[in-house]
Amino acid sequence: MKTFKIIISFIVLMLMGMLISYADIKSNNEYYKLIETFNNTHADFKFYNIKANAVIDYNISKTQMRDICIEIVNNLGLEESNIKWEESKNKQENQIYAQIKSDERNVSIICIKKNEKESYVIVDILENKVYKSIVDIYTILEETLKKHTPQVDINTCISGEYTKKLQINKYDDILEKILYNMNAEEIDRIEEENFVSITAYSKILSENYLEYLGNKINLNIGMRYSEDEDKTLIYIATPIIKLDY
Repeated sequence: MKTFKIIISFIVLMLMGMLISYADIKSNNEYYKLIETFNNTHADFKFYNIKANAVIDYNISKTQMRDICIEIVNNLGLEESNIKWEESKNKQENQIYAQIKSDERNVSIICIKKNEKESYVIVDILENKVYKSIVDIYTILEETLKKHTPQVDINTCISGEYTKKLQINKYDDILEKILYNMNAEEIDRIEEENFVSITAYSKILSENYLEYLGNKINLNIGMRYSEDEDKTLIYIATPIIKLDY
């Protein structure tokens, strides 16, 4: 009987490990597919942006807020000594702001305590040199925040540019290719002169979605021509673009 229990325990642990590994691989594959899809647009990389919002529904101290900031910075492999700190003097609201900025990356973290049952951790990461690390950054950020709360929303955007003005029919070709590569169905479209924005639902990104006009959406694609730069800019995001573009 004892041997049987040991065998059952071993099988259960093995299955749990397989499920966890599968979840990690699935999540990583979704973002690798996003990167592959961006590569297929043949746009020059401009930047990527990750915005995370974590809701904490328990009483958290200012020290704990500061510790979360330091934990995120350390897990991202950045130097704690480079953090620039600011704290709110508003007695009605505790707020801590941490920032690390370099030529390549800008990381800002805001911790806001509204009251004993409502606090927020908001992380904004902007990288303009290398985008292939986006999967690792996303995973680190998600795992770190979920240690403190299950209520974590993350938006990811990759931006590129074409060094010329594209015709509107070329926009359509690029957008159709992105939808095809992401196995996505177009839900809504906004189109103006030199500007197109599409919201869609991708089966590849099935676990990360929002409700919009009674539909699920998890993919947002924007293209516009910038007269100032004389370039056509492209944005591919999940679930939505959270930038002014």
